[in-house]
Amino acid sequence: MSNRKLAAWLAHFYTAIGGVIGMLALFAAAGGEIRLAFLLLFITVIIDSTDGLLARKVRVSEVLPNFSGAMIDNIIDFLTFIWIPVFIMGSTGLLPSLVWITVPVIAGLYAYGQINMKTPDNFFLGFPSYWNVVALYLYLLKPEPFWAVLMVVIPAVLTFIPTRYLYPSKNRVLSKTTWLLAISWGILMLYLLFQEQPNPDLILLSTFFPIYYFVASFYVEWQIRRGKLQPSH
Repeated sequence: MSNRKLAAWLAHFYTAIGGVIGMLALFAAAGGEIRLAFLLLFITVIIDSTDGLLARKVRVSEVLPNFSGAMIDNIIDFLTFIWIPVFIMGSTGLLPSLVWITVPVIAGLYAYGQINMKTPDNFFLGFPSYWNVVALYLYLLKPEPFWAVLMVVIPAVLTFIPTRYLYPSKNRVLSKTTWLLAISWGILMLYLLFQEQPNPDLILLSTFFPIYYFVASFYVEWQIRRGKLQPSH
């Protein structure tokens, strides 16, 4: 086996590790170890955020044209971004009724059913199924039923609205700022997950990144529609 093929298979293996860790997160959630489950999901996010960079670096699509790392990535993403977070929402009573898990499930299926889930100019189209983040904030904030329902309904509705969302690992628009804020947010969330009783003020402070992400995405969409921004391909 050539060095190029070995590097390509190792890149795919790195992606596949996210699936193994995702299953461990599911077992942890099923055993009631919710904080551990979120910590494991956090690792899968790191892998998901970096495996594409590695795959493009070693040119996996050229070296292994008959094997789709993107398909593996989608399968793992559905497990870690949708199924496990929804399982946590339902199994821990974070929503007022199990009926409400229908909302993220249908939204997630619709998102992944779209052929153009990712646009030609390298953005996500519609809310990019970050249900792991929604579940995490439901777990940390434990809001009243009305607010808990809104926290799943609003992202679900945004899934069906074809607007662009930042995709910093593939698009350079605001990528440096997004990466910097995302890493800062990740460190803060890790700190909160290691606390038995997370500080409510720090939880609220941590919302700086979700707020930034939505505002920046809507701003970029507005700029593109006005013809003021030409995104990189």
